[in-house]
Amino acid sequence: MFSLHWFRHWDKIFWVLFVLMGISVALGGFLSLISFEFSVVLAFFIVIIGAGKLANEISGQRMVNYQDDIYRKLHQLSQHLETTFNLTDSYRTKTEFRLGKLDMRRKQTEMKIENSYRDFAKKLIEMENRLNRVSKLMAERERRRFEVKEAGFAEKALSLIKRIPRGRVTTYSEIAKTIGSPKASKAIGKIIASNSHLKSVPFHRVVKSNGKIGGSKAATRNRSSLLKKEGIKVEKGRVSLDRHGFEFVPRI
Repeated sequence: MFSLHWFRHWDKIFWVLFVLMGISVALGGFLSLISFEFSVVLAFFIVIIGAGKLANEISGQRMVNYQDDIYRKLHQLSQHLETTFNLTDSYRTKTEFRLGKLDMRRKQTEMKIENSYRDFAKKLIEMENRLNRVSKLMAERERRRFEVKEAGFAEKALSLIKRIPRGRVTTYSEIAKTIGSPKASKAIGKIIASNSHLKSVPFHRVVKSNGKIGGSKAATRNRSSLLKKEGIKVEKGRVSLDRHGFEFVPRI
């Protein structure tokens, strides 16, 4: 039975047959078993076949060497790529780890900032509440102080008005100057208006700086009547300050 095992050693078998054929041709020509011309032709064909086979083996060996070189370079390239992939994976793992740490730090920083903001907002609200309480207290103290000051001012104004003698008049500004507040003429007018019910205070003896009697028409008629009863001449709702004016000396 024919076996494929012989194909594995075909090159060796070819060269054995090639040598035997060459020896046979040489012996045949030498012993004159075949003609010289025929032996030359056979020898020529044997040389051509041997050269072709030799060239084929040389080119095959070169091809094998070339393929081995390619396989070796591909293997090196594969190793380099594998190393590169391993390094890349290692760097990726380290990068992910570092990014994870950075993200954790970012979250911690954001939490700290948020807590700080809440604490600051809480302190700011507390400070605002304190400022509001202090402002209310200061406003209350100022109001009380003003009320006390206003009450004292009103008492001084009423006391001066009571000192105006019969048959004489003074002005709002004169009373304000005497108290020590030259710009409080309107305040004197308000005090008189708010205390007009007091019969013991001669409010009718207080006139404007030009001598004109202030107030409504009814009040003007009433005050004019009272002034006339005291001997003060009133012309067109006006009193002569040069004749009937009164100054407080000394000032309060």
